[in-house]
Amino acid sequence: MRNIIQIMGMTFDELFNTTFEFRDCRLETYEKGLVEVKTIVNPSNTNPYGFAHGGYLFTLCDNAAGLLAYSLGYFAMSQQSSISFISSAREDEELLIRAECVHDGRSSKVCEVSVYGEKGKTVVKGLFTLFPVKKVEDEVR
Repeated sequence: MRNIIQIMGMTFDELFNTTFEFRDCRLETYEKGLVEVKTIVNPSNTNPYGFAHGGYLFTLCDNAAGLLAYSLGYFAMSQQSSISFISSAREDEELLIRAECVHDGRSSKVCEVSVYGEKGKTVVKGLFTLFPVKKVEDEVR
């Protein structure tokens, strides 16, 4: 499923490997208004204390929010975001990134993104407002 999705000429793998080195990043759920991605914290994405770097976690959330907008039929870019780091994730820990649509408006898309670690612990909660730039043609999606 993950390589079927083409976003702005990029495969799912290319989208999720542009900034950080994501290891074993895979699309678990892709439906209108709901996206779930699983990945493993790579050693190169940790801070000096051995925990997942905040920028890495934010990037996972931002990419999931963009993919969610795509599932709603739009290319979109982040307009505003807020994120709370609730607990830590360690190197080699599997993460589930879940993005859900909160508001599917004409001029904005709002999605809640959560990152869960092992045993379902909440690592991050975020809220992203996206500006729809262009409608995705149905035959492309």
